[in-house]
Amino acid sequence: MNNKTKTALIDNYEKYAEIGEMYSTKYRQVGLLIPSNIRMLCAILDIRPEKVLQDFLWLLSYGDADLATEKQWKAAQKFFFACQFGQKSYSKKQIKQMFTELKAIKTTFNTIDEMSSENRELFYKNQHMYTQYWYKRWFEKNRRKEELSILEKF
Repeated sequence: MNNKTKTALIDNYEKYAEIGEMYSTKYRQVGLLIPSNIRMLCAILDIRPEKVLQDFLWLLSYGDADLATEKQWKAAQKFFFACQFGQKSYSKKQIKQMFTELKAIKTTFNTIDEMSSENRELFYKNQHMYTQYWYKRWFEKNRRKEELSILEKF
């Protein structure tokens, strides 16, 4: 009797193949009142105010490693701390830790060029899974009462 068995490969982490919609980078239409002095300065320097804001956001998030130097990243964070953003809920030390972790996440992305496609797929699944874990861990650290899905509003 010749019994052939079939082996089915089950990917328990398939749901992490793509980043969850809630955790992805998104376009937002933002209506801003731009002060006249900034408008004039931007016109003189030939730089759109939107570009200034977008670059600041990407700097702060460590979103594009080729966008800035370490000095520029530190200056963006210094401004963020000087304005005391988030410090009603988190200590400066905690927010610094968040930035450190975001930088570490970005640093790992800069190491995957030589990976095989199979390993790269596994890497992305791990990153997507960690992104969700990271957000949930920090969101719930101070016992926020809102749902995690409040992220959709930001």
